[in-house]
Amino acid sequence: MIKSAIFLSITDFFGTIYRTVRFHSILGFSSVVLMGAILAGSPFKLEIVWALIFSVFSAAFGFIINDLADAELDSLSDVIRNPVSTNELSKGKSLAVTLFFLLASILSLTFLNPQNQLLGLAIIILYLTYSWIIRAKARPVLDIAYHGFCLALLATIGYTEIGPLDIKCILYISIIFLLSSMSQILQEIRDYKTDKTMIKTTVILLGKRRSLILCLALIISTFPFVFLLILKGLIPFELLFLTPLTYFIIAPIIRTLLNEAYEEKMLTEIKERRLILIGILITALILV
Repeated sequence: MIKSAIFLSITDFFGTIYRTVRFHSILGFSSVVLMGAILAGSPFKLEIVWALIFSVFSAAFGFIINDLADAELDSLSDVIRNPVSTNELSKGKSLAVTLFFLLASILSLTFLNPQNQLLGLAIIILYLTYSWIIRAKARPVLDIAYHGFCLALLATIGYTEIGPLDIKCILYISIIFLLSSMSQILQEIRDYKTDKTMIKTTVILLGKRRSLILCLALIISTFPFVFLLILKGLIPFELLFLTPLTYFIIAPIIRTLLNEAYEEKMLTEIKERRLILIGILITALILV
């Protein structure tokens, strides 16, 4: 009986941690590291394993420290997806888990080259100041830029752990920056109702409609970078045939612009399709 209770307690704890670190989102963060390594020429090196481990632990650190920072405000606004604000995860345990993820992130950095160790530390600082000190998440434009830079730096680590910082890398991280910024805008649209009573974000400043238009502009802005990669022969020409897949992201946004009632379905569709599209792209990069 006691063993069963302990087992259930441990299971609940790890289940809460799993929800806290948004594993679905972490896969997206790690994918930019892997794609960077593939573009640089070799994803099958031990250094990339450590880079992926860093991306997982550092993103987990970022998510849980964000929940800690927002716990008090979320408890006032009845936000149920924050385990710290709902007391599913005590502040003491949250701090302990945060410290573990931070130390694990720093440890994994020691296996990367010196340049990427510095980039990794910069990412950790961005995660920290996104929620604390500067609190970039509550500063319009800066909130979007932070998210864009975090993933762009992760992409840079994945690429430069294998190859040099060249034109292919710059074009690649530019695409990641734009798409990551779009992702942050969609997240702020999701949180609009709770955010508008507590903090000021880019979406609150612009309004939902203009924010959705900005999302479309960011997606379209990636096309010149993709075409440059193809025209310069930096990626296989066959990848051009994958560009129509952007329809599955663009279409829900346009539907929501035409009908606000579609918003929740849009967010769900994009979330569900994102990892599938990433998986297709990674497979294509490996096989082509």
